[in-house]
Amino acid sequence: MELVATALIFLVLLALGGLVVLPALPLLLRSRGRFGRLGRTIALCGAAFFLTWCVVPVFVFPSDDVTVGMTMFALYGAMIEAVVVAVAAVFASYGD
Repeated sequence: MELVATALIFLVLLALGGLVVLPALPLLLRSRGRFGRLGRTIALCGAAFFLTWCVVPVFVFPSDDVTVGMTMFALYGAMIEAVVVAVAAVFASYGD
């Protein structure tokens, strides 16, 4: 049962990360050239950071505190991801 709860929390946290990226996604996909590629690379780094902080509590916390730890770490990751995606959108806006 704990595995199912952890998987559901992970899906909810992925949806949270998607909500952070969705507003900037059209701009990142539309921009071309060196700055567009740089913007997409920066956004992927932010998404990888978020995914890492969603998974880390599974290995760090004991089984009783995994969902609370996942939520706390993912909120931290989402905050950093939002800043990184905003920077990526600024770079992508200079693309062709």
